[in-house]
Amino acid sequence: MTHWDRREAGILADALAGHCKTSPQAPAENALLVDIRNKAVKASQTVTTTFTDLNHLRARVCSVCRGVKLYSCDVPHGWSGNCSLLASQTKPGGPV
Repeated sequence: MTHWDRREAGILADALAGHCKTSPQAPAENALLVDIRNKAVKASQTVTTTFTDLNHLRARVCSVCRGVKLYSCDVPHGWSGNCSLLASQTKPGGPV
Protein backbone atom coordinates (compact mmCIF):
# COMPACT_ATOMS: atom_id res chain seq x y z
CA MET A 1 0.00 0.00 0.00
CA THR A 2 1.31 3.41 -0.85
CA HIS A 3 1.40 6.30 1.56
CA TRP A 4 -1.56 7.76 -0.35
CA ASP A 5 -3.62 4.57 0.15
CA ARG A 6 -2.85 4.55 3.88
CA ARG A 7 -3.87 8.19 4.08
CA GLU A 8 -7.15 7.42 2.28
CA ALA A 9 -7.85 4.55 4.70
CA GLY A 10 -7.25 6.93 7.60
CA ILE A 11 -9.57 9.55 6.14
CA LEU A 12 -12.24 6.88 5.67
CA ALA A 13 -11.82 5.74 9.28
CA ASP A 14 -12.09 9.32 10.58
CA ALA A 15 -15.20 10.00 8.48
CA LEU A 16 -16.90 6.84 9.73
CA ALA A 17 -16.09 7.74 13.34
CA GLY A 18 -17.47 11.24 12.81
CA HIS A 19 -20.64 9.92 11.19
CA CYS A 20 -21.29 7.52 14.07
CA LYS A 21 -20.79 10.33 16.62
CA THR A 22 -23.23 12.62 14.83
CA SER A 23 -25.83 9.91 14.04
CA PRO A 24 -26.47 8.00 17.27
CA GLN A 25 -30.07 7.32 16.20
CA ALA A 26 -28.91 4.54 13.86
CA PRO A 27 -27.28 1.97 16.18
CA ALA A 28 -27.55 -1.03 13.82
CA GLU A 29 -25.94 0.80 10.90
CA ASN A 30 -23.38 2.41 13.19
CA ALA A 31 -22.32 -1.02 14.49
CA LEU A 32 -21.56 -2.08 10.91
CA LEU A 33 -19.76 1.18 10.20
CA VAL A 34 -17.70 0.93 13.41
CA ASP A 35 -16.50 -2.51 12.29
CA ILE A 36 -15.47 -1.07 8.92
CA ARG A 37 -13.84 1.88 10.70
CA ASN A 38 -11.76 -0.44 12.86
CA LYS A 39 -10.56 -2.29 9.76
CA ALA A 40 -9.79 1.02 8.04
CA VAL A 41 -7.71 2.12 11.04
CA LYS A 42 -5.69 -1.10 10.80
CA ALA A 43 -5.32 -0.62 7.05
CA SER A 44 -4.01 2.89 7.59
CA GLN A 45 -1.32 1.60 9.94
CA THR A 46 0.23 -1.16 7.85
CA VAL A 47 2.20 -1.26 4.63
CA THR A 48 0.94 -4.74 3.75
CA THR A 49 -2.58 -3.53 2.99
CA THR A 50 -3.27 -3.36 -0.73
CA PHE A 51 -5.27 -0.95 -2.86
CA THR A 52 -7.72 -3.84 -3.30
CA ASP A 53 -8.17 -3.95 0.49
CA LEU A 54 -8.94 -0.22 0.52
CA ASN A 55 -11.51 -0.72 -2.22
CA HIS A 56 -13.06 -3.60 -0.27
CA LEU A 57 -13.50 -1.30 2.74
CA ARG A 58 -15.06 1.35 0.53
CA ALA A 59 -17.42 -1.22 -0.99
CA ARG A 60 -18.56 -2.26 2.50
CA VAL A 61 -19.28 1.38 3.35
CA CYS A 62 -21.29 1.72 0.13
CA SER A 63 -23.24 -1.44 0.92
CA VAL A 64 -24.32 -0.09 4.31
CA CYS A 65 -24.94 3.43 3.05
CA ARG A 66 -26.96 2.41 0.00
CA GLY A 67 -28.74 -0.34 1.93
CA VAL A 68 -30.34 2.10 4.35
CA LYS A 69 -30.00 5.25 2.22
CA LEU A 70 -27.87 7.14 4.73
CA TYR A 71 -26.79 9.60 2.03
CA SER A 72 -27.62 10.15 -1.63
CA CYS A 73 -25.08 8.72 -4.05
CA ASP A 74 -24.12 9.98 -7.48
CA VAL A 75 -23.20 6.53 -8.82
CA PRO A 76 -25.39 3.40 -8.88
CA HIS A 77 -22.57 0.96 -8.06
CA GLY A 78 -19.10 1.15 -6.58
CA TRP A 79 -17.30 3.88 -4.70
CA SER A 80 -17.88 7.51 -5.65
CA GLY A 81 -15.10 10.04 -5.56
CA ASN A 82 -17.85 12.40 -4.38
CA CYS A 83 -18.97 10.19 -1.47
CA SER A 84 -21.60 12.14 0.48
CA LEU A 85 -20.84 10.32 3.74
CA LEU A 86 -17.17 11.20 3.42
CA ALA A 87 -17.93 14.77 2.36
CA SER A 88 -20.25 15.28 5.32
CA GLN A 89 -17.42 14.45 7.70
CA THR A 90 -14.49 16.21 6.06
CA LYS A 91 -13.53 19.74 5.27
CA PRO A 92 -11.40 20.90 2.35
CA GLY A 93 -7.82 19.92 3.08
CA GLY A 94 -8.59 17.05 5.46
CA PRO A 95 -10.87 15.52 8.06
CA VAL A 96 -13.07 17.62 10.32
